[in-house]
Amino acid sequence: MRMLVQPKGQGWALVLPALLAILLGAGASLVGRPGPVAAAEVNSLALSATYEVDATLRWGDRSVSVATIARVTNTTLAAVYNLAFNLTPLRLGNAQVGTATVDGQPAPTTTIDQAVLVALDPPLAPGATAAVQIDYQASLNASSRGDRWLFTRSGGLLAAYRWIPWLSRQVAWDGSNNGDPWVTASSPYVEVTLTTDRPMSIAATGQRVAVSADGLTQTFVASDVRDFNFSAAPGYRTRSQTVAIGTQSVTVTFYYRTLRPGPVLRWAASALRDFSARVGSYAYPQLNIGEVGYFADAIESPGHFWLPVGWSSALTRWTVVHEIAHVWFYGVVGNDQASEPFADEAVAEFMSSNLVGQWGRPDCAQQNLDQSVYDLGDCYESVIYAQGSRYLRDYRDTVGEATFWRGLANYYAAYGKRIGGTRQLLDALDSAAATDYPHWLRFPSLYPDQTGG
Repeated sequence: MRMLVQPKGQGWALVLPALLAILLGAGASLVGRPGPVAAAEVNSLALSATYEVDATLRWGDRSVSVATIARVTNTTLAAVYNLAFNLTPLRLGNAQVGTATVDGQPAPTTTIDQAVLVALDPPLAPGATAAVQIDYQASLNASSRGDRWLFTRSGGLLAAYRWIPWLSRQVAWDGSNNGDPWVTASSPYVEVTLTTDRPMSIAATGQRVAVSADGLTQTFVASDVRDFNFSAAPGYRTRSQTVAIGTQSVTVTFYYRTLRPGPVLRWAASALRDFSARVGSYAYPQLNIGEVGYFADAIESPGHFWLPVGWSSALTRWTVVHEIAHVWFYGVVGNDQASEPFADEAVAEFMSSNLVGQWGRPDCAQQNLDQSVYDLGDCYESVIYAQGSRYLRDYRDTVGEATFWRGLANYYAAYGKRIGGTRQLLDALDSAAATDYPHWLRFPSLYPDQTGG
């Protein structure tokens, strides 16, 4: 996930709520009444959607126009009255949502924080599908300082993160956190067409399948992804390498301007091989890496990540490996990145530290590992990354190498394309080890029976 510095280790309230929660699983959309509702009541993570996106980006005036059709299928057992879509440019890019439609008919919308809520009338019946179109206009930031680098055109580079309205639940942005305040459902298919006002090379989630004769319009497709992000520049150079992993071949392409491509590609190949062998097959036919500028951070996407300039060679190596680990954990196996960052960040940090042979030292006193990105403040990286990865290392040393990796592989297989979490992870590890490890000492909220909570 995004790192600001070298890792220091190197932050249904209606009928029968409990029954419906059991029936609908981890993410049921609000049911029971029509119309826009309070954001905290809407959760669309249990639904499925494909996305067709048509975006126009003007380099000169930084304007962005996006039209998205989400074909949403109700995969739950109850009617759905409202949908929640995550859209980070509501907070970062002055996004203004236009009229939304459902199956071609205007639908009421409400924007709250970084969420777009769409009311469904009639409600979406179990098993039914509706085409939900959301259009918006936004402005790319002229500066990449703070969190603005997530949606910016600055320093000869354009970058857009979490810019497609995507099925989610309401998650507070809260710029004081140092983590990633997102959780999104995996989509079986995404098609994105990007039109720019000048030719640009685009590093994106997914594969490019078409380009116009003038080079201004490019189309990309991706399968089984939780988001679709990209960086673009007129001055990108590229270098590619095919990595053989058993019977699988993965094409790694680095879109760069100043960083040396050779080491980046070598580290990427090592990570792909190591994680595939230990945890399970890499999920995509390609891996695209985009160099981004100063004040930006490294951040992951399914089959894609951003790599900033200006970091040391050692940190760049760690970053490449860490962001690739996220393809497995948050990418294929999802989790609530805001409330349970341990489930992806600590695991990715463990995997990368184990491969690189470098373990971060905590700068903060020992704290519980079940905290959210909003709880930890400046100790977020120290606790979740450093203490979290060392916790997993100590657990591995206790149960044995082969047993540990078998448990992690079982978790990956069981929760692929789904939403997992910290307790599910720890249970999978303990099941493989046939042990009752005292996790409640560091995760008290997840083990109320042991802690009296």
